[in-house]
Amino acid sequence: MSNMELIKELRALTQAGMKDCKESLEEAGWDLQKAVDIVKTKGLNIVSGSAGKVSSEGAVTVWHFAEGVAMAEVNCQTDFVANSPVFKGFAQNVTRKLAEASHNGDVFTIDMVEQERQSVVSTTKENIVVRRWWVEQPMTPAATTFSYVHSNGKIGVLLTLLAPSVDAAKDSAFHALGDDLAMQIAAMNPLAISQDRLDPTEVDRQKRIFETQLVKLNKPQAAWPKILEGKFNKWYAEVCLLNQESVVMPKTTIQQVIKNVSTKLGGEIQVVNFFRCQVGEGIEKPSNNLADEVAKMI
Repeated sequence: MSNMELIKELRALTQAGMKDCKESLEEAGWDLQKAVDIVKTKGLNIVSGSAGKVSSEGAVTVWHFAEGVAMAEVNCQTDFVANSPVFKGFAQNVTRKLAEASHNGDVFTIDMVEQERQSVVSTTKENIVVRRWWVEQPMTPAATTFSYVHSNGKIGVLLTLLAPSVDAAKDSAFHALGDDLAMQIAAMNPLAISQDRLDPTEVDRQKRIFETQLVKLNKPQAAWPKILEGKFNKWYAEVCLLNQESVVMPKTTIQQVIKNVSTKLGGEIQVVNFFRCQVGEGIEKPSNNLADEVAKMI
């Protein structure tokens, strides 16, 4: 058999992942039976057999530490496992390790939790993926990072605000604002803080959508600029945090809410940054083309 055929055969015999099959065969000197024994000895047929299955459930966890806040999304295949103590414990441990690495000035890598991940896979019989992570560390005492995790554990937010002074950053009104804005981001999913910070590619895409609508409605081109302005203003109110209507104070924009608290604290409050994570967002089913998988490994 060719190397490609041996990899296919080992995968069929053990249900191990393509990478594990190739590495086991290399270790066995491309002896199929020895490779089968290596796979079984390492438990790779259990640990990696689910590697091709879509992991679209899971949890978002956060961990506060001295310098900031860490957040991670960890995926599994079913909601049943997502709610299990062993999975929840692992997801929380990921953010703890992430925070520890940041505290020590290290770069977090999957290898830091890989042994525990494989143990959870063996226990749950599901593909477990540490998909993405963030760390926010305010660079000044006047800044604070707030976090919010929705009650279902599937949406998380990190938000950094800059207060007008160190004393203002300790004020209860500032902290109440941070908590409310983090919840706003979770609920309303803005794309950017303000319209000048929107991705130009996203703006261009939206413009093409609006122009296509105008063509279909047979609107005269002379009227397009004014119509487009109105459409964009409405869109900005949906996708820009500062333009959105507050979920806590109806009929008031977030920009006005921030201005009101800023006036109380005697200076301007700025939204520095935010990250919003939702479990499974953007996940696509992987290819089932075995030949393509093998080709990538050879």
